Amino acid sequence: MGIGSAMRSAVTAAINSIGSTVTLTEYTDDTSDGGYTGDGETTVSTQTETAIPFEEFSRLIKGKFGNLETGGTQIALKYDANIDISTKYKATWQGEVYDVTKINRYTIEDTLVAYIITVSKRFNQ
Repeated sequence: MGIGSAMRSAVTAAINSIGSTVTLTEYTDDTSDGGYTGDGETTVSTQTETAIPFEEFSRLIKGKFGNLETGGTQIALKYDANIDISTKYKATWQGEVYDVTKINRYTIEDTLVAYIITVSKRFNQ
């Protein structure tokens, strides 16, 4: 087992053990006459995943790879999450609704270990 597979197993075990539910909602912005984006949105689909805070993910990885820099609020999803990095999502996590602003694939030795998503608080909820 390579280091990528070993880290994937450790991260997956942590997410399964201490993770909390996050609901990802794929949506599109409504458009008004003239093609401008309106105030509403249309839900395309929803899915439920399990996640841990990025700080917990970072703690697992830190022992092997040193400190990881973060920007914004981030959470880690298991490597097998059904997520498309080119799709627009919002996330409901720990009772709060967030816009998903960035989705990164975290890989080690060409092995997908986890998805790291960056979220920002929605103020219109």
